Amino acid sequence: MLTLIDLEEISRGLAEDLLFAEIAMRIGRDRSVVSRDVARHDGRSGYRAVVADQTACAARDRKPFAVERSPRLRAVVTRQLWCGWSPGSIAGRLPADSPRSSDTARHLLVVVCPAAPKTACG
Repeated sequence: MLTLIDLEEISRGLAEDLLFAEIAMRIGRDRSVVSRDVARHDGRSGYRAVVADQTACAARDRKPFAVERSPRLRAVVTRQLWCGWSPGSIAGRLPADSPRSSDTARHLLVVVCPAAPKTACG
């Protein structure tokens, strides 16, 4: 992840017409990192450090996982985890068990398993 200081150094390097390799040496990164960031943010002529930083910050704001958005899905996943199912098995089984689009998940990431009674397995 590039810092605002790195982005400002990239902007200064572009203003000085430096090569990506020279800018990369200044900030201690690979040339490809500089090249990708410049291409992602309007190229050599349109690159602005502050805009690049704001865009990167906005991209880091993630959408909540399906298990965070749906109490019903969270209950199903929690119960299956307590019953010994693997996250991969749950993710593979959900589309077959829950045809509703809001209850399906192609990829299931379990960050924290909330406490549930062991008697939840039935």
